[in-house]
Amino acid sequence: MKKIASILILSFLFVYSLTSCKDETKKTNGYTITGTVTGINNTYAKISEYTFFNQKKATVIDSVPVTNGTFKITGKVDFPDMVHLQIGKCSGAFLLENSNIDLTINVSNIDERNPRFEPLVKGSKSHDEVSSVTKKARAVYKEGRYPKLDAFNKKSKAVYASNDSIKIASLDKERKALMPLMNKRQDDYNNVIYSYVRQNPSSSLSPHVLGVNYTEGRMSRLLLKEFYNTFEGDARKTGFFKNFIEKIYKDNFENLGVGNTAPDFTLKTVNGDKLTLSKVEGKYKLVDFWASWCIPCRASFPHLKELSKQYKKQGFTIIGVGTADEEAKWRKAIEEDKTTWNHVYDVSENHKYGPVAKSYGVPHLPTTLLVDANNKIVLRNPTKEELDSKLKELFKN
Repeated sequence: MKKIASILILSFLFVYSLTSCKDETKKTNGYTITGTVTGINNTYAKISEYTFFNQKKATVIDSVPVTNGTFKITGKVDFPDMVHLQIGKCSGAFLLENSNIDLTINVSNIDERNPRFEPLVKGSKSHDEVSSVTKKARAVYKEGRYPKLDAFNKKSKAVYASNDSIKIASLDKERKALMPLMNKRQDDYNNVIYSYVRQNPSSSLSPHVLGVNYTEGRMSRLLLKEFYNTFEGDARKTGFFKNFIEKIYKDNFENLGVGNTAPDFTLKTVNGDKLTLSKVEGKYKLVDFWASWCIPCRASFPHLKELSKQYKKQGFTIIGVGTADEEAKWRKAIEEDKTTWNHVYDVSENHKYGPVAKSYGVPHLPTTLLVDANNKIVLRNPTKEELDSKLKELFKN
């Protein structure tokens, strides 16, 4: 009996210790961020709402001094979510949750033109989970199943840098031949991302796993609708959903989608003259937001030249809007690419979108809209094939 009693007492103490641990966890529910910073001191560490491409001012969650290369921030969140972390003029991001999180930040060799860092994060299971899914998706590009595509990408950079129209035309033919393989690789990548989101619709991590894949340049309108309506619960409360996904959806289907009127604007041309969109003559106008540093933007120019030559006399014109760019580099790119259509500069600072790009809700570069003489949107971010087909239809007579 004594032996049985001893076992019961030990069992009770074991269960009590587990219960005590659980109670203690509840008492200390919250987060403690401990940061170690290299390369800067006598500054502040600030965490704020994750607004991503949204231009609105982010809500500051907390701000503390960095002392002797370290800082500590404590608090509590309702659910895991991405936050901006700013150290002086440098910034990064990580997934914040109620746990003890260690951050290691090195800003010693930061690029002043793009002062971003990627913190080393330990203690955030949410950060680890998103990183794991992202790593699994990116592995699709590193499995060695697509050596032809790797070789083609390397070749493409050299060809576009040469500005040789004959080589570029030949490259386009090669791309068409490789398109089935390109689509297969992209589908494999998407399946990893999409599967996670569909299996975790209410997780606050899902919007971050989907990330910038939620853009019309990477998704069909059908998928944009599907994933917007897939999210529920905490997922719809995240900063990324409210400030990016919801904005993309509304721009596409409510504010700046097909059938809506594009905002009018007046900007200066290369020659310093003023150009107003609504006063540009033409039955149909392609508004093309681009930047000198944007490789896909400039890669599209040879084909736009062909379209301009083919349909200009019938009333087709192009308005290139340089944004998120330095004016000198914008001007140089126009000269190098020999693009003769209307070019205007959307004044911007620190590689951020200018006011016109903001009014159009530009999610990425390039962003293109085909509008009619009354600025009514006919196509939004069409593929090369969709634009060709639509122009052929519009100018068939």
